[in-house]
Amino acid sequence: MRLLRAAAIIALATAAFLPAQKKPPQNKPPFVFNKSDLKVLEECAALDRRFETRALVFHDAAIEEHFAELTSRLWPAQPLEHVAWNLHILRNPTASAFALPNGSIYLDTGLLARAENDDQVFGTLAHEIAHVTERHAYLYARSLRKSVVGTTVFAAGSYYFTGIYGFFLLNWAAGRPDEVGLMDAVLGYRRDYEEQADQSAVEQMKKAGRDPVQLARFSLILDEKIEPQPIPFLRHDQPVLRDRVNYLKRLVGVQQDPGPGEDGGYVARVKSVILQDIQLDLNTRQFRSAVAGAQRLQSASPNDALAIYWLGESYRSLGPRDVRLTGRELKPDAQRTEYREEAGHSEQEEASRLAATPEGKAALVTNQRMAEDLFRQASGVDPSLAEPYFGLGALYEQQGKREAAVEAYRKYIELCPQPADRERAKRRVDELTRSLPGAAR
Repeated sequence: MRLLRAAAIIALATAAFLPAQKKPPQNKPPFVFNKSDLKVLEECAALDRRFETRALVFHDAAIEEHFAELTSRLWPAQPLEHVAWNLHILRNPTASAFALPNGSIYLDTGLLARAENDDQVFGTLAHEIAHVTERHAYLYARSLRKSVVGTTVFAAGSYYFTGIYGFFLLNWAAGRPDEVGLMDAVLGYRRDYEEQADQSAVEQMKKAGRDPVQLARFSLILDEKIEPQPIPFLRHDQPVLRDRVNYLKRLVGVQQDPGPGEDGGYVARVKSVILQDIQLDLNTRQFRSAVAGAQRLQSASPNDALAIYWLGESYRSLGPRDVRLTGRELKPDAQRTEYREEAGHSEQEEASRLAATPEGKAALVTNQRMAEDLFRQASGVDPSLAEPYFGLGALYEQQGKREAAVEAYRKYIELCPQPADRERAKRRVDELTRSLPGAAR
């Protein structure tokens, strides 16, 4: 397995650093589909269906309408053969986007949660649409189908896709080594294709009156290391993404790295996406990312009790970890080591291991105090909101304060409108009361 993963890494790295090809002529002949291309189309349709039936597509009518309107300005005026344009939001905390060659554009919740404004999303969409219009997936598949690189691209997914749909993608990809273009559409293209897509995106942004500098700014945001990583992800690793930032700066004619472009209106519009992504981050043990997302949400809406609660829950879950990676932890070797430690232990085991260190103990005290303050603040803003009391119950239970935990859980049960959630709290109360001093045996 290690040899297979090593081959996959070499394969993708080779593809990413292939020398740039000459630009295609302006009057290029029409693209002619072959049997392998049509097979890719079938796989695209199957993948679209699987994402939807597995409830991996996030639906929010207002957000879908907003981004559909944003994207409608980017669809080509002339129809493309075997392309039906559709925009989807995928429940995945990874900050990425991809386009299938059939015209299905996917934005991950993690990407929308980290974007600062509509211009950054617009540029990302323009970039992905260019991959489709230029038929990059098919062209790349044709060039690699018979090569060593082509036969190992799918295997790379098992190592790189740590997001919510990674395992599903690999199950789908098994037994399809010929369809390298489709997985490449998800994992990222060779550099010359990426640069071509960036050129198109910058042109589209200028035509639409959008700020193309924001595309470079967004690349800087995505380059920020928030969580330990197993190995540098090709689209996010320092050399490749840093080169992309520099390339985009040259395209738009700026020399300095673009500064923050935070738009509170954007955060308000995508609130439900950010809330969803915070929960996905917590479920996948990306606790620092959850804190970062909740902080953005709470900063944009200081009196939003639900945002305050999720910030508290993120700090509670962060436990014995620093809120940001330290200078040492930002180094690739340290990130790989930390990732292996986390992957090799359960969440409880990892928390115990970290809490046994002086740094972990200090972080735990700080984060638990922050969580308690935020839970109480949320309940003060909205006394009818049940969630802060469950957070307090879980926090006190972690601290060994069983009587306080029982009291908080009972308050949650009193306020919670959902029977299944009340039952969950009742089970915690029953278990804790049995362990209290003087409880009947």
